[in-house]
This record gives sequence, C-alpha cells and structure tokens, in this order.
Amino acid sequence: MVRFGRIPLARKNLTHDYWRLAVAVGGIGFAVMLMFMQMGFRNALFDSTVKVIDELNADLIIVNRSQFALPAPQRFSIQRLVQARECPGVSGAYPLYVEGFLSTLRRPRQKAYAIRVLAFEVNDPVFRSTAIRQAMPRLKPPNTALIDSHSKPKYGIPVHDPERLSKQSIELSGRRVQFVGLFEMGADFANDGNVIMSAQNFARYFPYRGRGADPLSIVDLGIVRLTPHADVQEVQQHLENLLPDDVRVFTKQGFRQAEMGFWRTSTPIGYIFGVGLALGFVVGVIICYQIIFTSVSAHMPEFATLKAMGYRDRYFIALVVCESLYLSILGFIPGLLASWGLYTLLARWTGLLMILTLPRASLVYGFTLAMCMTSGCLAMRKVLSADPAELF
Repeated sequence: MVRFGRIPLARKNLTHDYWRLAVAVGGIGFAVMLMFMQMGFRNALFDSTVKVIDELNADLIIVNRSQFALPAPQRFSIQRLVQARECPGVSGAYPLYVEGFLSTLRRPRQKAYAIRVLAFEVNDPVFRSTAIRQAMPRLKPPNTALIDSHSKPKYGIPVHDPERLSKQSIELSGRRVQFVGLFEMGADFANDGNVIMSAQNFARYFPYRGRGADPLSIVDLGIVRLTPHADVQEVQQHLENLLPDDVRVFTKQGFRQAEMGFWRTSTPIGYIFGVGLALGFVVGVIICYQIIFTSVSAHMPEFATLKAMGYRDRYFIALVVCESLYLSILGFIPGLLASWGLYTLLARWTGLLMILTLPRASLVYGFTLAMCMTSGCLAMRKVLSADPAELF
C-alpha cells in the first residue's frame, strides 16, 4: 500500500468523495458485467451444444464420416455397430437415434414448435444420467417419453408439476405422446428443447427414416463401451481399420472438441461473442481511464507539492497502480453479483447453460485487473508531468 507517512494515500484518494467513488465503481462494474455476459453467451454456446455429448456413457463414438456437426443429420447403417462389437476390447456398441428437423411438439389448438428427439434401446447403457436410467421402465409402454425440464417455456409444458405433466394432452409430430418423467439437458443454439423415448416408440413416430425399410436400421451416433482394461487409443485405431470408410471413430473428448471447434471456427457466433468480449474490455479501459484521470487532475496541486518535497516518480507510479488495484476489486464485486443474477434469469428463460465457474470468474477478474492497470498507465503520464510550479 502506498502511504504518505502513516496515511494510506491511494485509499484516501478514492474514498474522500464517496459519491465519486460510487460512480467509479458503477462504471467499472458495468464494464465487468459486459465482459461476463459476452463470455457467458460464448460459453453457453459451447456448453449447451456439447451437453448431450457429456451425458453419453461412451468411451468411443462412431459417426458418419460426412457429419460435421451434431445438428447435421448424417446417418450410417446399424451394421457398423454389429461389426464394432467384434472388435477386441469392445464390451458393447449401442445405437442412438436423433431427430431434430421433422419432430415438432404442440398442445391442442396451439402452434407446433420443433424439438429434438433422442431415442435408444431402453436396456442399453447409453446415458450417464441417473434420472434417465431410473425412468427406463416407464419408457417401454407405447407413446411414452421424457421431456427436458430445461426446454424453453414456449412449449407450454408444466415441467415443474410432474403430476399435471402426465395428464397433458400433447402431440409429438402429429401423434399423441404421454410424458412420464423429466430429465435435465438444456437447450442450445440449434435446439430449444429435448425429448427422450425408446427406440420402439421412435420408430412409430418417425417411420420415414428407413425410406421404406426398418427406421431403426440407420443410426445417428454409435455409443461404444470398452472392457475395463482396454486401451482407448488402441481400440479406436482397431475400429478405424475394421470399419468401412463411411464412418469415423472418435474418443468422447475428441468428438466433444470437434463439435466445439465447428461452432468456434466455422460459424460467426463464436467470433461475434469474442469481439463482444474485446469491446467490453475496451469500454472498461475508457471508463476506468476517465475515472483515474479525473482523480489525478483533481489532485494535481497535491502531487506537485509532493514532488516539491522530494518524492520521486516511482512513488507516484506505485500510487496510481495501487488505486487501479483498488478499483479493479471494488468494481469487480458488483459486476460479478449482477452477472450471477443475470445468468440465473437467462438460464431460466432461455434454457441455455449459463454457468458461472471459479475459473471463468477468475479470468474476468484478470481482464478487469488488466483493464484498470492499462488505464492507470495511461493516466500516469499526467502525474509524472506534475510540476511544483503549478502550486503558484
């Protein structure tokens, strides 16, 4: 702490006028909130998109070689999974069916909205979710399904009232469906909600998938489980050599990274939020510079007096740096609290995964500290130019 004698000069400079300090903290807090929101939307894009991958109980994932993103309906023959089961180290290969383009959900006399439908054989360990596993027996009867509790409110589904939910008259792609439970997954930028059902029910609702053949004969994702001591990389290479060239084999983490890479580099959304984060930083630098520059200008006679008394430039540099540090802490706290509240509201309204973690909060504080220090360095020139002659 920079002191003049026993006086904490940096703190006194900021707190001698509480109204000015409140305005300064509010301005920096606003810039912090801008950065948090841009980062939150950017992370929601990635977190929400790969949430379905995170929920898969998979060591390896088989996909059509032409598939470039999860929303793209590129499928492959279920025979590839039959072949995969013969590979050493594979304990099971299970199909996951996905329909997101022609599946709609609506209540009577209401507008129909598109929704993503996921389906699997109810005895297959495809999902990690305890809620989905416990609901498997309830998915066996005809026309039953689970609804994502984080689906957007536009569907009008009473996800907070399970008893009322099961009595709702709802149509999925023109057929009556009964929701017998809930699970948590969340919306993303391509899907506003999710439904899970058995493969047998899936075939009834979407018989056209097979183009005249069995609709379950083509698969969207292959979920591969390995034996306890199998080497993931080795089995992946064996499967790549064993299976025809119409499919690819990913590790779960590799598939996750590939999906995030597509949204980050092949769509403008990732760039937009990245630019928004940079703009938030620039706005913060401007706001913080104005605050520190105003504080310095208001105390120029005092700084000139200290110079006349023999204080060197390094003392004033430390003074401005210390003020910048105080401002970064005081401005970050209200910005963090406001952003946490907005994250909660937006997650409830949109179904997106607006997650505020300690590493992400630490990163924003790092930006905040850099923002205040940059502003302090720019304003420091005013202090260093202080001339004792200005006293007279």
